[in-house]
Amino acid sequence: AIECERVSMSYGKLNILNNLNLTLPQGQIYGLLGPSGCGKTALLRCILGRLKISQGHITVLGKPPAFPGHAVPGKMVGYMPQDLALYEEFTISDTFMFFGRLHGLTSKETEVRIAFLIDFLELPEKNKLVKNLSGGQRRRVSLGAALLQKPQLLVLDEPTVGVDPVLRARIWQHLMDIIQDGKVSVIITTHYIEEARSANMVGLMRNGKLLAEAPPDQLMQYHQAPTLETVFLKLCETSDQSSVKLDLNTVTQQKKQQYDIDEDDANKHEVLPILHGQIQWKSANRPQLKGRKVYFFRGSRWKERYTSRSTGTTVFCLQDATGLLYCSVASTVYVSPILQTLIKHYHYNRGIGFKHTVANSLKNKSVLHMYCYDNDKIKKKQKTWKLSSMDWKVWGKHHLPKLRNIAALMIKTFIRMMRQPGFCCFQFLLPVIQISLICLCLGGEPKDLPVAVVNNETTNFSLVQHLLSHLDKHSINQVRIHFQVYLNQSAAFAGAQDGNYWGIIGFEANFTQDLFLRMENPKTDEKIVDGGSVNVWLDMTNQQIAFTLEQKLQEAFEGFIKDTLGNRSYLASLPVKFEDPIYGSKNPNFTTFIAPGAILSITFFLAVALTSLAFVVERKEGLLDRCWVAGVNSLEMMLAHLFSHLFTMTIQITLLLTFIFLVFKIPNEGSLALVIMLIFLQGITGISLGLVISAAIDDEQSANQVALGIFYPILVISGIIWPIECIPYPLRYLSIISPQTYSAEALRSILYRGWGFNHVTVWSGFAITLAWSTFFLILATIILKKSIF
Repeated sequence: AIECERVSMSYGKLNILNNLNLTLPQGQIYGLLGPSGCGKTALLRCILGRLKISQGHITVLGKPPAFPGHAVPGKMVGYMPQDLALYEEFTISDTFMFFGRLHGLTSKETEVRIAFLIDFLELPEKNKLVKNLSGGQRRRVSLGAALLQKPQLLVLDEPTVGVDPVLRARIWQHLMDIIQDGKVSVIITTHYIEEARSANMVGLMRNGKLLAEAPPDQLMQYHQAPTLETVFLKLCETSDQSSVKLDLNTVTQQKKQQYDIDEDDANKHEVLPILHGQIQWKSANRPQLKGRKVYFFRGSRWKERYTSRSTGTTVFCLQDATGLLYCSVASTVYVSPILQTLIKHYHYNRGIGFKHTVANSLKNKSVLHMYCYDNDKIKKKQKTWKLSSMDWKVWGKHHLPKLRNIAALMIKTFIRMMRQPGFCCFQFLLPVIQISLICLCLGGEPKDLPVAVVNNETTNFSLVQHLLSHLDKHSINQVRIHFQVYLNQSAAFAGAQDGNYWGIIGFEANFTQDLFLRMENPKTDEKIVDGGSVNVWLDMTNQQIAFTLEQKLQEAFEGFIKDTLGNRSYLASLPVKFEDPIYGSKNPNFTTFIAPGAILSITFFLAVALTSLAFVVERKEGLLDRCWVAGVNSLEMMLAHLFSHLFTMTIQITLLLTFIFLVFKIPNEGSLALVIMLIFLQGITGISLGLVISAAIDDEQSANQVALGIFYPILVISGIIWPIECIPYPLRYLSIISPQTYSAEALRSILYRGWGFNHVTVWSGFAITLAWSTFFLILATIILKKSIF
């Protein structure tokens, strides 16, 4: 069932597995024993295709793990990780139904298995939430998920920790029952050494090496020890002192006898036993291979590959079932036509200094390149195989996303959302709250502004009060300016300097008289001009309030002049006439400018926040690992998260637009369909960016910091709260490529100008948003795929 040959694996300079050989015969239980940190879990993950080995070969149920068309990882293997790896929001029934969907079981089949597992594992009723179970009950549910689909191989990592001794005995009895027909094999790790005596085979591990591998009774008999624990102690004491070297001729002779290789045939032809991929020659010099049969020792079988037909020096021989390179001894090339994946490089050294390697071309999956190195001269040969439709069918079945897996993952997300109603309501209402705060608090006119007035005019006929009444009239429902009249200028300035007033309006003693004189005689002297002017001092520390006061004073003066001079008011006005605007209204406000960008920003960053922890928590709790072993690939995981979060985003966008158009009366002169499409694209881009963060970062704190860290830079450089024309040019190039800059301008153009795809501003906003979302999705898929290994 499992064959590991000279397997080595390392993290940087730390060796986790060191030249390890392991064999699990079909239909047996293999107990893998060893202390914490010896590499047991790492070995299991290599067997399941979750970690890549740096040297050696692993075969699981006849093929390497993760080979195209092979259901390991997948339905053929049941996996119980050392962590519980259960969704706490699920019930027991939800948990089994989820893994049943991943393994392709029908609802009826899953229900039958649920009934059996609940009875066998002594679980509470199936509708009880996992988070309400005890530790032992959770571990039993985790074991049930591994047993659910009746796999051919069970990989159990510490399954009996914290389990009642009676139930532990029942579990072992069940494992022995299911292997009786020889179709199911079990590899189990445990800290309870004596518990492993129930296994057919026992492997004792220490420091990444397998110290011994044999039936437990034989180990105890050979070492003359009463218990396995004593055997393990003896092996640990002697493991660093010596190692046993097997004589190649003895092994060869044993294998000939064991597998009935014809002795005459073996004497007549050159028998070349291949141990762990390295060629061992019986003679000192490389023999002539023409007409000679070659036998390959691999795992527990002899395999005859071919009889060479020439004396050529370069041949690449590949294992015909899997397409993996094992050795090279003749001049003919055999490769499986199903060869799809990159063939790993293996170098083989001969006594005469000849070596070569084989690699598959990444550009064309059906081309095999042969590189030959002889006396430092490089020769390259190439052979092309035409792939049949069946080969592409197998390739597609292995690589293309499965709808059942996507559906199972989406249902999982929806169930978790429904079990958290408070959080769901918060998610749906948060964009409404945010856009309401933006529209109510940003862009409005400032109100209740205190202003000091110094009136030095004492004549009976004065225009000061008339002018102030116009100022109050123009601000009555907008700014509401409160006047405080002072008799002297120094008192007014003292109040302003204390922060009591935003400005001071001053009138000279002969303001009315001098005002008429300067209007009647444009060539009057400077003293008359100054006397007929309104003096204004403003607190400019708050630009928005200062600009508002300046604007209202100008509007009030224009109204005052029209009332005072009538049809001669042009004498005191600027020779500039502003006609009706091309787009927008005559009196725009900042809310109108910021609203489109705010809609996109809220949608984008809520989507980032929604998905930035999507994989982090599941990876930390072992849930992601369990999904990979169940046969889920990175693309399926990505699409499931995208589609399920689109549902949440649809509700958010619906509520957001309802408030924008119906409550806050933001105008829309263009196509509502284009508005919705652009907002949805921004949401998809945010989901994609969140998935990149989640796939690339392993802990919640770092993921949150990254998500928060990108918020303000994108908000500031995207022209959402201030025009990008104000950004200095070196930084403006960064603004141009931001995911939200062109989309915000495109949404403004649709809403306020009524533009469509015939304008470059609109379609460029869509194109750039689509490009970013595609880039983020591809990047997240690649990162997640690499993180699998």
